[in-house]
Amino acid sequence: MIVALTGTDDDAASDLAQQLALLRTAAGGRVLLMSSPQAPRTRRRQPYDDIVINAGHTDGGTGSMALAMAGVIVVLVRPCDLEAGGQEALLSRVRHAIEINPGARVLVSVANETRQLSPQAVGSILVFVAQISSARLADMLVLDDSGLYHTRHSVLARASQDDGDAMCAPEVRHLYRQVFQGVQPE
Repeated sequence: MIVALTGTDDDAASDLAQQLALLRTAAGGRVLLMSSPQAPRTRRRQPYDDIVINAGHTDGGTGSMALAMAGVIVVLVRPCDLEAGGQEALLSRVRHAIEINPGARVLVSVANETRQLSPQAVGSILVFVAQISSARLADMLVLDDSGLYHTRHSVLARASQDDGDAMCAPEVRHLYRQVFQGVQPE
């Protein structure tokens, strides 16, 4: 399966792509992590179960191709970017990918700083998600000063789901389960 991450912040999308690929590898999958997507050179079977790609935030080129080929598109947005009106290019890019690949699942994940979200920020997030057909809000991640993801929704890290693996934050593991639901390594 191809998982493509995009958003308004390349660094945050890159970090999240690395963490998802790490979790997939830990689960026994053979994963190719790509930070700049490239067109496949051959049609022969690749030795990977999954490909996780940071598709970048700019329109055109191989990043758009990765979105169009993905089984799952993870859109990582920051409320400050949405409030500033910087979402039009991203919306257009994701909509174009869905037109080409209507079977892709689209998960929107929100990266926020540790400050409380304003009602306007929450509204911006919900309006953004509603503008992408078949998208759903996957999770609200909070990026703290040390670069770790957390969430205000402690239910996501229930003891029954927490396997004691400190490799990634429980919230990233929750997103991982949503991205790779029902996928088993070959």
